[in-house]
Amino acid sequence: MNRKEKKGRTAADILILLGMLALLSVICRLWPILLLMILGIFAAALKTLCSRPDKIEVLTPVPLLPEPKPNPTIKDLEQMAYSIIQAKITELVVKDYPEARWVWETPDAMQEIMSGGEVFILLNRAGGYRRAEVLHRNLQVAGIDYQPEQNKEPVSPEPEGDDGFDTEPAADNYELLAFEWSEAHILELNERCNEAIGQGKNEVLIPLEELPSPESWPDICRELERAGLDRVKIVTDGITIIL
Repeated sequence: MNRKEKKGRTAADILILLGMLALLSVICRLWPILLLMILGIFAAALKTLCSRPDKIEVLTPVPLLPEPKPNPTIKDLEQMAYSIIQAKITELVVKDYPEARWVWETPDAMQEIMSGGEVFILLNRAGGYRRAEVLHRNLQVAGIDYQPEQNKEPVSPEPEGDDGFDTEPAADNYELLAFEWSEAHILELNERCNEAIGQGKNEVLIPLEELPSPESWPDICRELERAGLDRVKIVTDGITIIL
């Protein structure tokens, strides 16, 4: 409080005191004293008005500090490492076979990587390789070990036609790839369907990034229907499971 404000405060106290004395004079019918009191009240009022501060200082609120970002949890770090590992595998596979697609052989691949176990991927359009081992160390992918597919039974040579030319090779069969992919992802798909039902959704989309070659999608739909997902259809962006 500055000097001018102190004077104004004193004048206000005097004005209150004179008002009380004036009221007492009216009660006691002391008219001469009442006249003096009125003059004193008038003078005190003038002094109070002259002593008012020129401007009122407005206090600026101190801005609040931003809330600190929460520290990442172990689950967040695992998800980050999992994404980096998948991106590295894709980079190595595409480098060797640009048109290749791959999926995890088992749905618990991340747990195996965390525990240091062996993990494998299933391949398509990879120069005849259908399976490969992911070489990893300390949550880092060191390389891809492609494993040639071994036939369980010896294949007899195809007889030549009457005209001396070999017969036409059989078309690619994607039933095995569809079966292996469905077996590896059926538990995860069931969980995603349950979450979608809880959120009130009517369908679940399996994006093409998670699927192998589009030629295998009809076989995958049949395998998913055989696993209990009754309504499955192929769309432009992948495969849709209708709930």
